[in-house]
Amino acid sequence: MKKLARLTALLLTGALLLALTACGAAPLAPEQQAKQRLLGEINSYRATLEFAAPLEEVKQLSDAEQIWVEQFRAAGKTKVPYSKAEEASKKWHSMTGNWTRCDTFGLGMKKDASGELIDILLAKVPANTPEGKAELSEALKHPAFNRSACTKIGIAVVTIDGQMYWTCSVYS
Repeated sequence: MKKLARLTALLLTGALLLALTACGAAPLAPEQQAKQRLLGEINSYRATLEFAAPLEEVKQLSDAEQIWVEQFRAAGKTKVPYSKAEEASKKWHSMTGNWTRCDTFGLGMKKDASGELIDILLAKVPANTPEGKAELSEALKHPAFNRSACTKIGIAVVTIDGQMYWTCSVYS
């Protein structure tokens, strides 16, 4: 049953992409392709949990996640001083304030050697390799993906120095 649910989720994602292409939609950019692939994998994983419905991407929430990743794109780095990210934080909060966030994945904060707070992109988009698949399987153990009450997601992908990174927040 679990395999059937996973297969169904993957087939629906593929059918949607095929339909968009057949209808004359422009091909998706690599970051958009990665985002769709990640969402499909997340939902395939949730299908194996038997108690968790697929996550529905909400444009407003993905736009909020995009605000975070754009600060990294602009800096060309995976680490940005929080003092430079404060405006992005305010925008993100204004866009997500009416939602109940269950958890966030792929974005962290820590102090650097000087004691300054920095935002960090933590999650690389896995390559289509056995190692990449293992990395994604490990990532899916994060609590953000395992709560049945959480059914909405905002997700964004950014390329920094030739490597794609992703972040998402899950909401109820």
